[in-house]
Amino acid sequence: MSRWENALRKLEFDKVRQRVLRYAGSEPGRESLAAMSVMTSRADIVQALERVTEMKRLLEQDEPLPLEGVHPLGEALGKTAVEGMTLLPRELLHVSLLLKAARLTRGFAARRKENFPLIWQIAEPLRADKVLEFNIDHAVDEGGGIRPDASRELQAVRRSIADRYDDLRRRLAGILRSVAELGFSQDDIITTREGRMVIPVKAEHKHRVPGFIHSASASGATVFIEPTETLELNNEIRSLQFQEQREIGKILRDLTVQVGAARDDLAGDMEILAGLDDLQARAKYSIEILGVAPEMRDDGPLAVRGARHPLLLMSHGYDRTVPLDMDLGGEAVTLLISGPNAGGKSVAMKTIGLLVAMAQSGLHVPASPGTVMRVFRSCYVDIGDEQSIENDLSTFSSHLASLKEIDAGADRASLVLIDEIGAGTDPSEGGAIAAALLEELTRRDAVTIATTHQGALKVFAHETPGVSNGAMEFDPGTLTPTYRFRPGVPGSSYALEMASRLGFAPGLMERARERLGREHTRLETLIIELEEAAQKARRELAEAEGARRAGEDMAREYREKLSNLGAEMRDMKRKAADEAARIVADANAAIERSVREIRETNAAKDTVRRVREDVARLHEEIAAVERETQPERPVEGESFPPGSIVTIEGGTDAGEVLEVSTDGKIATVVFGAVRMRVPAANLHHSRKRPGAALRSVTDARTEKPDAVRQDLDIRGMTGEEALPLVDKFIDDAVLAGLGRIDIIHGKGTGALRKKVSEFLASHPRVRAFRLGEWNEGGTGATVVELTEQ
Repeated sequence: MSRWENALRKLEFDKVRQRVLRYAGSEPGRESLAAMSVMTSRADIVQALERVTEMKRLLEQDEPLPLEGVHPLGEALGKTAVEGMTLLPRELLHVSLLLKAARLTRGFAARRKENFPLIWQIAEPLRADKVLEFNIDHAVDEGGGIRPDASRELQAVRRSIADRYDDLRRRLAGILRSVAELGFSQDDIITTREGRMVIPVKAEHKHRVPGFIHSASASGATVFIEPTETLELNNEIRSLQFQEQREIGKILRDLTVQVGAARDDLAGDMEILAGLDDLQARAKYSIEILGVAPEMRDDGPLAVRGARHPLLLMSHGYDRTVPLDMDLGGEAVTLLISGPNAGGKSVAMKTIGLLVAMAQSGLHVPASPGTVMRVFRSCYVDIGDEQSIENDLSTFSSHLASLKEIDAGADRASLVLIDEIGAGTDPSEGGAIAAALLEELTRRDAVTIATTHQGALKVFAHETPGVSNGAMEFDPGTLTPTYRFRPGVPGSSYALEMASRLGFAPGLMERARERLGREHTRLETLIIELEEAAQKARRELAEAEGARRAGEDMAREYREKLSNLGAEMRDMKRKAADEAARIVADANAAIERSVREIRETNAAKDTVRRVREDVARLHEEIAAVERETQPERPVEGESFPPGSIVTIEGGTDAGEVLEVSTDGKIATVVFGAVRMRVPAANLHHSRKRPGAALRSVTDARTEKPDAVRQDLDIRGMTGEEALPLVDKFIDDAVLAGLGRIDIIHGKGTGALRKKVSEFLASHPRVRAFRLGEWNEGGTGATVVELTEQ
């Protein structure tokens, strides 16, 4: 841990820890999280991350663990080991609450052990001592007081005390009325002094009321007297009260002995429950940051995808925090990041360091799936101004001291982060020191990220094997940072451009460029032009990629529609032929009956012949329809020269062959607006012509109703209100041919999400469902895949 301690402080890891602490539900859980440390064993890290993943899944699909009422018991359990020590009622109440939490949590985990085996593995050793829990609950109430019926003896004593108090109040009330009638008292209130009931008497009449004076008012005008005739009754009450305390002491001693006998089990339960509370807090934090468990390796490169700085997430939110993609530790183990001030260089570097620290501490990281990290045994960080007046260290001296420590300790199992390397002194000398150190760290294979403004170091990174340049993107048009990381190229500081934009005199800026030197100016200009060209190329590539995907989606949709349409057309024709055959059969029977009647009535033979010809014609039409519904088979060895009109096996739409491969096995066919490459073995000649009629049928058969949306918003509804709407929405979506729909239920308490999940699990039209990704609404939405109609 000592190799990480200074790095964690400079990376502000404690702010992340404090954020996680907010989700702990108990003091033992918070103490466990406060002791969070960086692990250097890959097996331990992977196990910790897998447990967080499983707990997160439990929270998203089910309910939180029943951990309420867990209090620290270390001091109380320690008292049970000391002879003669007795636990207080509130301490016993905390023991009871711990036992209850252990019992409920173990049962909760046992009922879910098939789906959440890692949580069950943690909870299984919990000891549920129902006898001790019952004994404490029987004696101590929810407020930490002793129950009146904690024992028969206590119940009898308290009943006697209550009876004596009622008798005493009646007697004192009578005495007080007599004293008041004589004018000896100003108030008719019975009060208590030193545990004994007394009456107020005017000071000047205190000798006229026989009894014991306990005290006087602040003004001295009133004294409080215990009348002689109630002395004995007060004595009895006091005696019963002592007896009550002795019985309570006996009860507490007995319970203390029982707790002492279970001391080790209770300590184990408290540790397990604290660990589960710790784990649950980590899972809740992962839900907050849309975290993932990175793949952990002992060696090899890092691949960070969609990473966001945790502290920026807290202050700016997910959408306003720019994600970071970075690869490091493969061919290039050292990365030199350049770019303008306030462009995000230090943030990018600290993001990597902080996410590595989080993962090795068993926390999910705010990144995308596919993120890969490796285990570092040590981390060295040189960030910020460490100037010390006490030790007579300048900023640069402190910087050199940090670099010396890095040089002395960093190896291939180290992560090294250096901000503004070589700054704070003469640029040529500082750059030389920086280049020498980076070269040495690269030779040792220490994974290193450094930031700089120095042009010489950018050239060094370009020319040195194992070292690469990287830049934080800057918009040259607006002179504003985009905070996006671009690998492989250096970045310009844009100092002259920003000074010009701020209104510096043109003559002054020209002299500055002259002093800077022609070669340096050309280098900065080249970098700026390169960045502008790269940004333009990325925009054009993104547009081309979007067009390509749209074309592929259109072609795929057309092929699916074409295939489905062919099957549907054949099915429709077959059904029509069956129906026609049935109708003709009925008609034929009717005609035969008519023929019999005609013969019996000696009708003309021409009439009979005409009727039979009509029936034969109907049979021929039905046979023609049946032939059309049978799939055509390609003729073995058929050729399809360009211009051939063909159909695909299993389809009915006709297309035109544009070209054929040299071996004759693949043909390029155009169907309407879609061009397809099709194996020649799946084609056959057709007498049909490509036309609009079939396309209109295709459109009519596959068009989705305008009224059908792809998402349903049920936020704010109860389960009873929402489920009928979800059911109808699924039916409409299936009829419309939708393969996927989104149900927006919001996050809230999770009750509505659970109702929807239970309903979807049993719906015959639902093939699969899952919670949304971060860009699909997260846990506030459920993505549903539907079966085909």
